[in-house]
Amino acid sequence: MRIIIDTDPGTDDAVAILIALANFNDDEILGITTVAGNVGVKVGTRNALRILEQAGRNNIKVYEGESAPLKRELLTAEWVHGTDGLGGVPFPEPSKTEEDIDAVTFLKEEILNSEEKVTICVLGPMTNIGKAIQEKPEIVSNIAQIVFMGGSAAGGNTTPAAEFNILVDPEATDIVLHSGAELIMMGLDVTHQAISTSDRIQNISDTKTKTSELLVGLMSRLANLEIVQKKFPDGTPVHDAFVTAYLVDSSLTEGNFVNVEVETSSELTLGQTVVDINEISGREKNVHWMNSVDDDKLFAIITKTSESLP
Repeated sequence: MRIIIDTDPGTDDAVAILIALANFNDDEILGITTVAGNVGVKVGTRNALRILEQAGRNNIKVYEGESAPLKRELLTAEWVHGTDGLGGVPFPEPSKTEEDIDAVTFLKEEILNSEEKVTICVLGPMTNIGKAIQEKPEIVSNIAQIVFMGGSAAGGNTTPAAEFNILVDPEATDIVLHSGAELIMMGLDVTHQAISTSDRIQNISDTKTKTSELLVGLMSRLANLEIVQKKFPDGTPVHDAFVTAYLVDSSLTEGNFVNVEVETSSELTLGQTVVDINEISGREKNVHWMNSVDDDKLFAIITKTSESLP
């Protein structure tokens, strides 16, 4: 497998990246690209470098990406992830910097020139990959799949209609949805089914590694937010973890192949993902929409991650 992780780290992004680092080697992870989303892209780039520093994986290169959506002003989520993006969890300072070339250039060149098809893990807004496909559509033929966290069939978490990642850049999402690439959607419909309960947090903590301390801190950050406590009194979802955990074990989730479209113009429903669950639109199916999960398996993967990394 050849993987590129596109991310806006982000507490749950950090969990997802750590899962990938625990399960894939430096030859398999072709690079990490950063994008504006949860935090500004400069902060996100620093966070990607901090995560690699902690894991001792500085051979993996980081490419800084787009600082704003394709057509809109940037919406961020520091109120969720903290101004540092990692909820104050003490990742070390990086000892290296990002690469000189930008993320979109890297995506276009790396995907096009790869001897094997590349899997793209999208943990944030789709600005980078959307722009790359827009500028060089032929890269799609060398993409194995795009596994993304975003969207929902039944309402949002940022507006009544829209999930955050999709809302930030619905135009980029629209490009990806109509790209012809194989798409795996990990939306709120499935991520809300796996909750980091106190028992699961304790199991991670019991591995007694530095990574386990960081994972507990990352997941506890969301659980401590009042708005999250109201909806999830027993813990919190770990949204982005689904993307990389799925690459570790594709039996993690199940779903249906359906049509998914995104709203790009309505003020009321901007960023809504319209999932044709009942196959009544007549539109072409384009997305594997995941809607059920083996939640114990997900947290077993996260616990194993805490054991596998320093």
